[in-house]
Amino acid sequence: MGRLQPLLLLWLALGASPSLLAQESPAATREALLGTNAARFTAMVRRDFAGLDTLLAPELTYIHTDGVSESKAQFLATLRTGRLRYQAITPNELQARIYGETGVVTGRSRMRVEVGQDLVRLSIRFTAMYRREGKRWVLVAWQATRLAEP
Repeated sequence: MGRLQPLLLLWLALGASPSLLAQESPAATREALLGTNAARFTAMVRRDFAGLDTLLAPELTYIHTDGVSESKAQFLATLRTGRLRYQAITPNELQARIYGETGVVTGRSRMRVEVGQDLVRLSIRFTAMYRREGKRWVLVAWQATRLAEP
């Protein structure tokens, strides 16, 4: 380490945790959060219920564009029954913010969804709140607002 060793010792003496040295950069943390958000959208389209189960927190509150609020169990049941089938989710304008162990993703999305027998195309603006559990993120809250079509 040579000349850097005194700086490292000073940094540690001032109260910095050695574990901070191993932490990922803020940019890498945001990318991991965006990757989790993308994985969740993919699991919804593929109807990968096992994958979704690991990406959704037990205390999830999922608020749809029509204002209906569902728990994790209710949301998964809605998807399993086929009452709601996501055919395509194309997000854009994504922003990820990290607040300690909480991550917030905001953005817009174009969606193609089967609702019963109807195919619905819609644009939404959304907020997704995640909690970090170790090295992974789980969704704890989702709120979507339907946008007027041009």
